[in-house]
Amino acid sequence: MEIKSAEIKFAFVGFGNVARAFARLLDSHGARLENEFGLRWKTTGIATGHHGCVIGEDLDLNEAARRVEAGSTLSGLPGSSEAGDSSSVIESCGADLLFETTPLSPSDGEPAIMHIRRAFELGMSVVTANKGPLAFAYRDLQALAERKGACFRFEGAVMDGAPVFNLVRECLPGAAVQGFSGVLNSTTNYVLTKMEAGQPFGEALGDAVRLQISEANSDYDIDGWDAAVKAVALANVLMGADARPREVARTGIRSVTESELRDAASGGMAVRLIASAERGPEGVRLSVGPRRVSLSSPLGAVRGTSSVLVLRTDLMGEITIIESDPGIEQTGYALLSDLISVHEFVKRRFT
Repeated sequence: MEIKSAEIKFAFVGFGNVARAFARLLDSHGARLENEFGLRWKTTGIATGHHGCVIGEDLDLNEAARRVEAGSTLSGLPGSSEAGDSSSVIESCGADLLFETTPLSPSDGEPAIMHIRRAFELGMSVVTANKGPLAFAYRDLQALAERKGACFRFEGAVMDGAPVFNLVRECLPGAAVQGFSGVLNSTTNYVLTKMEAGQPFGEALGDAVRLQISEANSDYDIDGWDAAVKAVALANVLMGADARPREVARTGIRSVTESELRDAASGGMAVRLIASAERGPEGVRLSVGPRRVSLSSPLGAVRGTSSVLVLRTDLMGEITIIESDPGIEQTGYALLSDLISVHEFVKRRFT
């Protein structure tokens, strides 16, 4: 029997910019989601770091977003009761699906891994935009999800909403990813392209911070850690690796000079921070560092905050994914596309 409409109860751990962009998409596209996919939902829990934690049978997601953006607390949200912390929300919300969008911890992927593991143990599916769990615990988390009959989706973890993981999962059956190269960090790409135009490193980085392209502490970007975590996430999911970020041969862009960029440009080249993976006889080798690439190549052509990923496969050759100047809305869309994927997964289980 085909299930034409199903209601999913979901909860949020982390309710920052990405989760709120997703909430706006739900509000503006709700009728279409029900008409096209038979998708209806209720929010039964929200955990935040600074605005409180609440549970309820049908929380008003728009009102919750409005309160958070106004700097208010979620306490007293209509139909809600307070929960002590994120763990309490997961334990007591009764959700079918958890959206985990807490900030990344680059050292160990926590507390996101703990949140996701507990959700799976309770039989919930999970959607995350956090690359940490993929870089530090993907194999274990995916195995746990399968044992519990849950669905694990994470399209927003790398390249915002661009279809990377979904492309390989849904569109390349039977093909194996043998390696990849990518420009995956917006901050470093912005800084390097500004330096190409003659702006000093410090000024370009300051602009990136001011424009909120980079966090206030930009070391994580400039020193290559963000790109390394993303490379590990890609390798673990797409290439069956079980790597960790500290295993990546990593160099940031601090040593790149304006004269080096001018010299590269005179030869039709550009310097980009490239994250790469290669499958070899001893496993998957990962590296991040500034490299000269042709200005006419996909890797050299992306400028500003744009990103690119070139996948090398055994059966389809090279496939290139380019994302031009993404914003928070693209990452919000990643949660939406993953929600639809989980919904289809649930429907198949009961058909």
